[in-house]
Amino acid sequence: MKGKFVVANWKMNCNISEAKALVSEIIESYKKLKIVNCKLKIVLCPPFTALQSVSLIIRSSDYSFIHLGAQNCHFMPCGAYTGEISPKMLKDFCDFVILGHSERRKFFGETDELINKKIRTVLDVGLCPIVCIDEYKKGEKSEIIFNQVEKAIQDVKEKDLEKIIFAYEPIWAISTSADRQDCEPSYASKIIKEIKELLHNKTPVFYGGSVDVSNISAFVNEQMLDGFLVGGASLKPKSFIKIIETVGAKDVSKS
Repeated sequence: MKGKFVVANWKMNCNISEAKALVSEIIESYKKLKIVNCKLKIVLCPPFTALQSVSLIIRSSDYSFIHLGAQNCHFMPCGAYTGEISPKMLKDFCDFVILGHSERRKFFGETDELINKKIRTVLDVGLCPIVCIDEYKKGEKSEIIFNQVEKAIQDVKEKDLEKIIFAYEPIWAISTSADRQDCEPSYASKIIKEIKELLHNKTPVFYGGSVDVSNISAFVNEQMLDGFLVGGASLKPKSFIKIIETVGAKDVSKS
């Protein structure tokens, strides 16, 4: 997976009309940027209800580097699971799916074992999982982070490792944290370097801790970071485009 990524997690925001307006504004704003030669990949992850509508707009844009992702899925390809969405269903629209996000772990009790099941099924149907790895306290023992990584790839085929993306999420740095602290880019780079070494540098690792226009310039200078998982800032077209422009401009300068 060459080039940098910017992934937008819209979470439980945007009905269909709002999602269509948001993606349309992002695409129109992107056309005005001077980063067309970069290898940047943009992944938009709207709610399930907006996937089809957003997919149609992306496909009509002729921008092959803009992809669609989902925010979650079930661990079975089909079955009697009322109200759930399977990876097989997502395959009609998506290339990516976010798994193991801290909010899924916290509010819905998702375990490392469940997330591992999802990862393996997602890979089987041909989607790319973006697996979130959490750090709840700054300076938390690396063993806790590494344990999440090791459980995520348990029983995953060797050839499929390079098809997984990981996203390091320092929970203490997100905007909803009661004890929020800023995450220094060098600290994020250190943790991501350790994660990559554990994975023998076979998979990209993103950073996802309240990325916004105020800190993106500092983070793009860290070579260890392969991309960014963006939350609230991705719902504001001007902010999100500025993040894309900053990451893309850095990508162009290195090519």
